[in-house]
Amino acid sequence: MRAMIIASTAAYSGKSGVAVSLVRELQARGARVGYFKPYGTMPVEVAGVVTDKDAAYINSTLDAPSPIEAVCPVVRTHAFVEDVLAHRAGSFAERVLHAAEVCAAGRDLLIVEAPWDLVQGSSIGLSAPEVAALLDCKAVLIDRPSTAADLPDAIVCEGSRFGDRMAGVVFNCVQEQVADFLSRRTIPFLASRGIPVFGSIPFDPVLSSVTVREIAEALGGTILTARDSIDQPVETFMVGAMGQEKALRFFRRKANKAVVTGGDRSDVQLAALETSTRCIVLTGAMPPSSIVMSRAEELGVPMVMVEHDTLTAVERMEALFGHTRLHDPAKVDTMHRMLRESVDIDGMLAACGVPV
Repeated sequence: MRAMIIASTAAYSGKSGVAVSLVRELQARGARVGYFKPYGTMPVEVAGVVTDKDAAYINSTLDAPSPIEAVCPVVRTHAFVEDVLAHRAGSFAERVLHAAEVCAAGRDLLIVEAPWDLVQGSSIGLSAPEVAALLDCKAVLIDRPSTAADLPDAIVCEGSRFGDRMAGVVFNCVQEQVADFLSRRTIPFLASRGIPVFGSIPFDPVLSSVTVREIAEALGGTILTARDSIDQPVETFMVGAMGQEKALRFFRRKANKAVVTGGDRSDVQLAALETSTRCIVLTGAMPPSSIVMSRAEELGVPMVMVEHDTLTAVERMEALFGHTRLHDPAKVDTMHRMLRESVDIDGMLAACGVPV
């Protein structure tokens, strides 16, 4: 079995996006590619089988999908957690190895997606370094640098855990103000430690965007206006808690945004509607005034009323933004293009022992 692992230093680093893009690239080259995720944390039922949501989607993009029961053999559910903590679960190594062999059968390469960081799965022997050892393959580490002038501590630390199985690194979602520091300082430093960097994929706000519909679903909200616009992409969000004059200047700083504010703040809501706003989230289960409702309907801006207070709504919004949702063919096309433009794919494959 020839395989390579896509791992990441932290959650929401873009590991799944790189995996699906690599699958698409190799299929375009005529390779027979399989996909495998040993441990999933987003349970969903497909054809009567409990599997992982992202794993099921990526498997469906294959030219020849694997049996759904093999794609993600271990899925974290509430019952699963209880079994593990009560020592009723047993060993998972044999199950994972068998499922990987099923997904790899007849393939030139198996792309393995590790748990969402290098700690997850440790309690059951399925952390990324343990899976790499089990499947006897090398790993590419995805890192999402947040600021310039940071030391690459996570990369060096996890590189030591992988040892010789560490093939190298891909930086993802690299902000423009960070890119120069990476190329001048971080990448040469990693090279001096024997850790190659295969590329830096730039940040694209569209890839991290969510729709108004997704916001409403995540917050359990009720859509009050402009239902025809709920599939518009929202790239960021802002919190409105100031006076109308300041709010107007504040909201003009960002486009294609959601605004989170109290349902009783008509002044803030009207200010938001005069700027590039894709939706307004009204907290506290308080409906807006008829004047605001009419203006929002006129402009085609959905207003989403939620029961949460503003702090809770903001916390849930933060959980929504900042990572790519795969289940959008246009986003997958963009991710694939950016991978080809920004990453030395041949060098990455060669470092993993895969013939180019």
